[in-house]
Amino acid sequence: MKTLYALVLGATLLACASVQPAAVQAGDRCLRCRRPVADLRLAGEIIDNMRAPFPFRTAGCLAKYVKANGGQGFTAIFVTDYRTGRMLPASNAWFAPTEIPTADGKRTEADYLAFGSRRDADAARAHNDPLLRWTQVVADVSAN
Repeated sequence: MKTLYALVLGATLLACASVQPAAVQAGDRCLRCRRPVADLRLAGEIIDNMRAPFPFRTAGCLAKYVKANGGQGFTAIFVTDYRTGRMLPASNAWFAPTEIPTADGKRTEADYLAFGSRRDADAARAHNDPLLRWTQVVADVSAN
């Protein structure tokens, strides 16, 4: 009986300790740039040390925030798999550099598409741009 209680307690503690992403909604304001999240397939999220979720418009915006804050104060960092629309840990994703339209639709800005599989990322990359991992994306962006 004690073994059963120990197993149930252990499973409960493990379930409580895992951090899951909150659902980012279209129209949520990006923590860094304050622009609304328009395309959920590009969105990202940080869970801070108090387990509060904060949405980001794109993986690039998220990386700029992480870089500006020295990578400190985060429990988890998630990005959206562009193909499936599911959030995954940024450290598990492959990133393909891309250009996305600005809000005015007249210009584009450099950013990244995140993918859960290397094959999907490889299919999405343009101009033989190299695929990147999360640490490379953070190093690649300017912090401003």
